[in-house]
Amino acid sequence: MLNLIGTEFDVANMVHAVLADCEHRRRAVTEDFATAMEQNARRKLASAKEAFDEAGGDPAAIAERQNRLERANYDVWRNGDLAARATFALLGLTVGGIIVAVPFIPIFIDAFAFFLAICGWFYPDLKKLFHDFGYTRRLNGIIAEAIQFQRRSSMQFVTTQSLNRMIGKL
Repeated sequence: MLNLIGTEFDVANMVHAVLADCEHRRRAVTEDFATAMEQNARRKLASAKEAFDEAGGDPAAIAERQNRLERANYDVWRNGDLAARATFALLGLTVGGIIVAVPFIPIFIDAFAFFLAICGWFYPDLKKLFHDFGYTRRLNGIIAEAIQFQRRSSMQFVTTQSLNRMIGKL
């Protein structure tokens, strides 16, 4: 599977974050160690879920929409087959010819109609590219928001020793 969003939410990184947090709090636990560590792990995973939710709402809805678009060939007429592409190209040529012929639209290059015909031919591919780019951008936005959330909440992990060192430098 191609990983376009990085390794921030890989299982190994999440396990490491939970273990590091549990180790950070281990010495403070005095009673019922197993229950305290389980609660701490659940709290850490809940904060990761909070970051994930804060970053983009419902990522499942984004993925479901992308799956629906992929299964429906991005809602392109006739799934973008040869006849559909020829129709799109002819439509582009017609619209481009009308735009060039109308005197109040300042287009002086007659090749503009052929440009629209080429765009019409590649319309199914352009639509797929547009939706895939948007989907990747939304996923990367979720990751970026999660990283910012993690940076904002990183002060929770300041140890007493490092806090004493910081106070000593003041």
